[in-house]
Amino acid sequence: MNAAGRLLPRLAAPDASTWWDRARRSEPLAGAPSSDAVEALDALVRSLDCDAALHLVGRIAARDDTVRMARTHLRIERSLREDPAILATKLPPPIFILGWPRTGTTFLHTLLACDPAHRTLPYWESFDPVPPREGPDRRPEKLERMLRQLERFAPDYHAIHPMAAHTAEECVALFMNVFRSLQLDIQYRVPGYVDWLLRQDARIAYAAYRRQLQLVQHHRPHGERFVLKDPTHLVHLGTLLELFPDARFVFTHRDPGRALSSICSLYAHTRAIFSDDVDAHAIGREILNGYWPRALERAFELRETLPAGRVADVRYRDLTQDPLGTAERLYRDLGLALDEPARRAMQNFLSRRASQSAAVHEHEAEGFGLAAEALRERFADYCARFSLAA
Repeated sequence: MNAAGRLLPRLAAPDASTWWDRARRSEPLAGAPSSDAVEALDALVRSLDCDAALHLVGRIAARDDTVRMARTHLRIERSLREDPAILATKLPPPIFILGWPRTGTTFLHTLLACDPAHRTLPYWESFDPVPPREGPDRRPEKLERMLRQLERFAPDYHAIHPMAAHTAEECVALFMNVFRSLQLDIQYRVPGYVDWLLRQDARIAYAAYRRQLQLVQHHRPHGERFVLKDPTHLVHLGTLLELFPDARFVFTHRDPGRALSSICSLYAHTRAIFSDDVDAHAIGREILNGYWPRALERAFELRETLPAGRVADVRYRDLTQDPLGTAERLYRDLGLALDEPARRAMQNFLSRRASQSAAVHEHEAEGFGLAAEALRERFADYCARFSLAA
């Protein structure tokens, strides 16, 4: 298919107007999309067309995935418009897990989700936050079908980022429902879109994100605390502090030589699903000179303004070697109590996890034109502060 696609480079070419038309035909009663989403999809499509070098399967996948998100966006807008009570829904006070990708955020999130007091977003709910108006709720089954399809296209991807419909998942899908997420840069090479997105007021994306949290809490209320994570939250910590003034934060830390290598591998494997033009060394330069290092530096400037009780730190090494002890310290640092039901639930999860064979994610910095020791030297102060030597 991709060989044929090279002979027909405009077949299934990105087209925002066509994609919105498809979405509206599927949701004829939903009304118009928000102007913010329209503007964002226009920026994304321009970059997909000019920068992403999508092969035919990539173009078809980008079209189908984007139309799905556009349909979801239309249904979200309709729900918010027709039920004013949603935006009056009070959110449980949140805990945000922050850190570079590949620093243990997924493992930590899943561990904290074991606590019955915690409200997280299962993947099926973040993937589609609008419940059906009638009939059975098939959202988990629909997502499982999509994940099985992804596994056929990229059978080794599960080793990098395991995903399942009912496990706690990142907030990323909520941002993608308004087409304002750096996750799209992991998925496709879209530097034009990234430049556009980073110039935007992040409060536009985060206001839409907060409304979707209210939407899911309105329809499925529970939890004393929201536990939320998305590595791209690190880029927008100032906006989080503004819109969630009662939030607590957990920062994850890992040896930069390993973390940045793993980030590069994540980008390479993800983009290779959609394009044959994936240059490992170019990705290494892109990551090293891009927004992740700057985000870490800026986040730690803001972190210094937070009082004790609102911040906890988790090292990747501690989390993997002693997860329950790490959770106990985290709770103590945040002024919370790890009660016996939560402790038992975490221990049960860890026991099940230990009994299961896990796929191994192999990567080395040198494969991306980077040197692990040079990375540690660049982030020497950070490594020293949290004792992150390999």
